[in-house]
Amino acid sequence: MLKMYKKYGDCFKKLRNQKNLGLSYFSKLGIDRSNISRFEHGKCMMSFERIDLMLEEMQVPLSEYELIVNNYMPNFQEFFILELEKAEFIQNRDKIKELYSEVKETGNHLLTITVKTKLGNISQTEVKEIEAYLCNIEEWGYFELTLFYFVSDYLNVNQLELLLFNFDKRCENYCRVLKYRRRLLQIAYKSVAIYADNGERKKAENILEMTKKYRTVGVDLYSEVLRHLARAIIIFNFENAGVGEEKINYALEILEEFGGKKIKEFYQNKMEKYLNSSKEIFFILEHILEGEDRLSEAL
Repeated sequence: MLKMYKKYGDCFKKLRNQKNLGLSYFSKLGIDRSNISRFEHGKCMMSFERIDLMLEEMQVPLSEYELIVNNYMPNFQEFFILELEKAEFIQNRDKIKELYSEVKETGNHLLTITVKTKLGNISQTEVKEIEAYLCNIEEWGYFELTLFYFVSDYLNVNQLELLLFNFDKRCENYCRVLKYRRRLLQIAYKSVAIYADNGERKKAENILEMTKKYRTVGVDLYSEVLRHLARAIIIFNFENAGVGEEKINYALEILEEFGGKKIKEFYQNKMEKYLNSSKEIFFILEHILEGEDRLSEAL
């Protein structure tokens, strides 16, 4: 662990020296020079939030720092996840199968299960394994957030609620960084859809309310459209199905305008899962009510 600390500290020191900045430069951020010195010499690890603040002060993107830490090679897990998402986005199932074969050979068990979420052949035992893994991690990184996001399609409401417990605290240090914030919001808005699909309006609205503070940190169009979709799903399920569907279609049109037809089709397919499920429930309820009316008339 100390060796890893030293790697992060060495890379930070390298960047600081390139900028000709002394240790005391960061005192205005409330970070003591002695703590920075200990970090640079591998004697302790700085919190993610403090490292990000200092990098921002030096005008160094977090992605650049991560690249230096990884010897100018992309992080394997993140690179692999990106390839998986690209394959899913263009609906290339053969590519997903190819990625599954590749990662299985590496012996990376969690990444192997991650691919199975996209192939649709993940078992309940594996879902529970991911659930247990995430529950035992105090502070989630990008991989843990992605794991939660991918497996959420296979969670029941109780499992979802368990993983959302302390969600804020597990992720509070990351919301300032765009890629982390997007993943946080993807999880939140998908959770809204799952709750709404299961008739849990209050829980869906609570999640939507929770995301407001992330929007104060930074707003991007993609996340805002997802928020609009989440709100529209609540309207569709609990207020007015016609209005909700109109709002969903409007959001999909915005996605197409700014991101192209592929991204619209991708989210359209996702939306249909929730809309069709709700329509089936409405259809069943209508027939139950019709049956009760006929029974009343007969009596």
